[in-house]
Parts: sequence; structure tokens; C-alpha cells
Amino acid sequence: MEIFIGLIQESISGIALGSIYALIALGFTLIYKATEVVNFAQGELMMVGAYINFYFVTTFLAQSGEPTIGVFFLAFAGSIIFSFVFGWVLDWVINRPLKDEPIFSVIMATISLSIILRALVAIIAGPMSLIPYSPFGNRVLSLNGIIISALDLSIIFSAIVLVTIFYYFFNKTKWGIAMQATSEDPVAAQLMGIPVKRVYGLVWIFSALVATISGILLAPRMSLLDTSMGFLGLKAFPAAVLGGFGSIAGAIVGGIIMGVIETISMGTLSFHFKWIKEMNDIIVWIVLIAVLMVKPDGLFGEEKVKKV
Repeated sequence: MEIFIGLIQESISGIALGSIYALIALGFTLIYKATEVVNFAQGELMMVGAYINFYFVTTFLAQSGEPTIGVFFLAFAGSIIFSFVFGWVLDWVINRPLKDEPIFSVIMATISLSIILRALVAIIAGPMSLIPYSPFGNRVLSLNGIIISALDLSIIFSAIVLVTIFYYFFNKTKWGIAMQATSEDPVAAQLMGIPVKRVYGLVWIFSALVATISGILLAPRMSLLDTSMGFLGLKAFPAAVLGGFGSIAGAIVGGIIMGVIETISMGTLSFHFKWIKEMNDIIVWIVLIAVLMVKPDGLFGEEKVKKV
């Protein structure tokens, strides 16, 4: 019975972690669908968003003196505004100058961006780890012996709301449909009057937006905030591949699967099988390889047919 309760608790915690992975993977997917480029700086965009939110929270706390809901809401709003501006700047700095260059050049530019962002944050914020604030503190909910963190519940709820908003945007709005058309065939979309350059800019803005929200949700869960947080973006990369790179639904499902597997492997499985504890950092990659051996295009990926 205790094992069963432990698995339920770990699964809920894994869904919360997987929801964050899903949002980061969604950032990978959005840029890839529109430009066929993998943005390896997605984890660093998440890190920058977390630091910006921390700055806003501490600034507003210094003025109000109390960690009220209003403080966290204002900090969140300020971080969202920053992400819009940051995404727009990245579009002009990375995407537009390299639009017609080989994809390898753009990928190297995103890798260089990740290194630069990590170095700049270390210079500005300093080498010391920061302790982020949580609007929920250490509150937990108990249900029939199952203890659930209020923070984890808020992460799951936030992810559901965000995914719903994104689904509506991509399927019901003019710009969302334009983004889908551009990802399918940029040339045809441009001939139909769709402003492709604006669509690409919007994609980078959305990518920075989901990365910032991911950082805001992840920082209090980690309890520490430092530049190594950017490396967690690499954990979301196999989630995007597992779901099927380029599939929005796949990014969400892949992220949740990876989060649950990682949490259970670090908990119950590591307790009963000591050797699994040594494999925590690579177990998600093992699962990824196993799935790709059966479904090379991922769970929701579509097999591309090449005409000869």
C-alpha cells in the first residue's frame, strides 16, 4: 500500500515536472515547425526568464515589504512583457540575418547564443545561487494519505491553461492559422499574402514566452536559481523528439512521459533497485532510444515520404 501511495505521489510530481518539460519542448517545436531549425538556446531563454522574474519579485517585495499575490502577479506581468521584447530582438538578431543561410549556420548561432546568455547572466547576477520565492511557500495538500505539493498542483493547472490558450490561438485565430500555413510551405504561404517575416518573428516571441513561463514555474521547484538551470533545456529536447519533433501534441505528451519516468526512477525505483540511482541522468535518453527503435518519427510524428 505504501508503495502504491508513493507511486501516486511521484506520478503527480512527475506530471508537474513533465508539464514544465512540455512547455520547454513546445518552444523547440514552435521554431522547428516554422523554420526547420532547432533552437539549442531554449534552455537559456528559460533561465533568463527565471532571473528576470526573480529581479521583478525582489524589486516589488522591497517596495511592498510583503510577499502578496499582487507582487507575484506584477512580477509575472513584467516578465511576460520582457519575453515579448526579448523574442522580438532574437528574431532580428538571429533569425532574419541568417534566414537564407544554411541551417547548420543558424543552429551554430543558437548554440553560440546559449553560451553568451549563460556568461552574461553569470556576470550580471554573480556566481552565487539565488533562492527564488514561491507564492505557495511549503504548503501541501493531503488526500487519503497522499501528500501533494501546492506548487506542483499550480504548475499542472498553469500548464493546462497555457496549452488550452495555445491550442485556441493556433487553431482559431488568423495569426495561428498563418503560422501553421507558413510551417507547411513558406513559399505558398507568401504567395497567398501571408507576411512570412512577421510570422517568423511571432514564432520567436512565442518561443521566448513559453521559455519564460517555464523558468518562472521551474525556479521555485528547484529551490535554487543559477546558470546551470539552462542545461535543463537539454532534458526537454528528448521529450520533443519522443513525441515527434514538430508535433505540438507530441511535445506535451513527451514532456509528461519524461517527467513521470524521471521522478519515479529517482524515487521508488531507486529505493528498490540501487543500480537505477546511478542511471537517473541517462534514463530518459534510454527510453527515447527504445521508443525511436520502434517508432523512428516519435509517438506523434508523421513519416515523411520522399519522392524520387
